[in-house]
Amino acid sequence: MAKKIILEPSRTLAEFRLLPGLTDEASVFERVNLNTVLTAPYRTGNAVLLGTPLLAAAMQSVSGVRMAVELARLGGCAFIYCSQPIKEQAEMVRLAKQLFVKIPNTAGQTGAIGAAVNTHDYTERVPSLVDAGVDVITLDSSDGYSTYQAKALTWIRERFPKLTTVAGNIVTAEGFRFLAECGADAVKVGMGGGSICITQEQKGTGRGLATAIIDVVEARERWKSHTGIHIPVIADGGITTAKEITMALAMGSDAVMMGRYFARMEESPTEKITLNNKVMKPYWGEGAPRASDWKSNRYHQSKFAEGVEGFVEYAGTLDENLSQTTAKIRASLSSCGCPDIPSFHKNAVLEIVSALSIREGQVHDIFLPGMETASYGRTVWGEQS
Repeated sequence: MAKKIILEPSRTLAEFRLLPGLTDEASVFERVNLNTVLTAPYRTGNAVLLGTPLLAAAMQSVSGVRMAVELARLGGCAFIYCSQPIKEQAEMVRLAKQLFVKIPNTAGQTGAIGAAVNTHDYTERVPSLVDAGVDVITLDSSDGYSTYQAKALTWIRERFPKLTTVAGNIVTAEGFRFLAECGADAVKVGMGGGSICITQEQKGTGRGLATAIIDVVEARERWKSHTGIHIPVIADGGITTAKEITMALAMGSDAVMMGRYFARMEESPTEKITLNNKVMKPYWGEGAPRASDWKSNRYHQSKFAEGVEGFVEYAGTLDENLSQTTAKIRASLSSCGCPDIPSFHKNAVLEIVSALSIREGQVHDIFLPGMETASYGRTVWGEQS
């Protein structure tokens, strides 16, 4: 028999809604502040602060130089992918740091240039990235609850004590404690929920992201009460809309990492193509056959794929999309009476919604131009939400 069988189903972000709170002068839309802490300063003495809680995933089809520069300018952080030779990745970081220095930040916002490393060649990759000027690195693994990450964190801590490091991914309280004890400055939460990830189908491992966040954040709060140290939590996997971002933040995440959302943008490193009269961009996972040369470094196996390749509809520039997304996030915080993310963590009230309640909250019972029939289905203009 299994060591433990949990009969309560794991939950997704889509199953929750926020209850409104009292909006006052401090929490009106114009005053809501989305600044956040990406990595804690407790070990390195250096905190990485962002003007917006949005991160671009370390993927070949997402985070190139152009994405890294533009997202940093807008207050976020892109992690340049490690599924490439060390020299090429370091050069990308160097270029991003040079372009970012030359381009002023949006007023009142700060951003950072990040890069991913794997648990195979980090002893060569990390020094090169540090020389290139990287601000923060992430250990890129689908399963961060491993001795591989422990060894990498120990090595980095001993040789680069000032380098801030994100570890993960994990989905349990035990995984959080393990990485916290190993010296992680932040942790990524999520397994198998990405739109191009098939880890849950292939291996049967993973967890609903909402349940994973709640479990890890509760462990983080216990850790904080005992040590006085706040270790930021990054929600990662399957988040595509402002509503889902807001739910992840309300549950205690300090930031969210997304792939598909950013793959649709002009600044992602893929070329636009036309399919069925729609402008699309290619999008594939780091565990997809297309990334087979590097798959074993991330998944510690090369026998089968844990990701797929497809296309996402082109959405335009990052600037115009991000401004709309952050406006929705700020509006949610305002409705909950929260002027910033820390107060959102403390005061947000969430409840699980039924399938009928979800349907009720969508467009229904009217005829919409362009639709063949009126139904309970939803029609979305612009960003999916």
